[in-house]
Amino acid sequence: MIITCPKCGTRYNIDKDRFTKPDPKVRCVKCKNVFVVRVVKKDSPEAAAAGLQSGQSAPVRRPIVDNSPCVTVTVCNQKGGVSKTSTCLNLGVSLAAQGKKVLLVDFDVQANLTNLLHHHGAKSFFDVMGSSDAKLADYILSTDYNVSLLPSNSKMALLAKKHMQQGDFEYLLAEKLIEVKPQFDYIIIDTPPSGDFFTLNSLLASDLAIIPTQSEYLSLNGVEHIIRMITVINEKRGHGLKYKVLVAMYNQEITAANVILNKLKSKYAGNLLDTVVTMDGAVQESHITQKPLLFYKKESKAAQEYMSLANELLALNVK
Repeated sequence: MIITCPKCGTRYNIDKDRFTKPDPKVRCVKCKNVFVVRVVKKDSPEAAAAGLQSGQSAPVRRPIVDNSPCVTVTVCNQKGGVSKTSTCLNLGVSLAAQGKKVLLVDFDVQANLTNLLHHHGAKSFFDVMGSSDAKLADYILSTDYNVSLLPSNSKMALLAKKHMQQGDFEYLLAEKLIEVKPQFDYIIIDTPPSGDFFTLNSLLASDLAIIPTQSEYLSLNGVEHIIRMITVINEKRGHGLKYKVLVAMYNQEITAANVILNKLKSKYAGNLLDTVVTMDGAVQESHITQKPLLFYKKESKAAQEYMSLANELLALNVK
């Protein structure tokens, strides 16, 4: 049987007969991480449920080759309050306004994107994974704003606990998105403010990461954390993930904000998006009305800036 270290991804081919106890603990030789191995016997109920036949090995999750022209974008930052959800929603709607077919994926247990799109309580990716024959397309919902949505709900908090110990758990989202990519031009994923299971799954499912940050000192730490994750992913998995930094909630009247913006321009140079989303009260107002900016106040500065961001994304050679 093949087991995978959940920390560093090193894989081992081990004779499962060496395990004499259920759910044994093992130590990774490479990173020294200790983890539990769930041994599935060929004739056990678990194996039967997984569709195994006698004489076969337990299935191991593997990344799937993606030949689709669909571009998948993760919007992420370890720090909260940097406009991740606003960027997902308004970028997606702006792309749709230019005739692109867009799927928004709410991969955050807080489900803010789902709530803004009026689908509170809908079934989520957790429910998809809980069904042995589920098709992802059956869980994708339409919205009033020309974009589709894969919702989130409170059950998502259990997703990592349920799947963390299985082989290649970090490819769960990537494997399921393959099913629906032919239907879309862009898939945009909203993530929680952390570098955990959800962000890792999102990054490994993506072609590009957009890292929104305020033009303030503490936000820079979150940017660096995500960039380090991306570097490790590319080195260990050969993923080739690209990233762009987006300055959001920018207030040009604050001296410190201008200093940090210049620092960002210098530090990230070719990885800093030209578009800067300024501080605009219309963004918060649109949240209250639960409408994207183009449907709430399309003449607002922020609405035009997100349209500019969409144009910039369209011009990027991501794949």
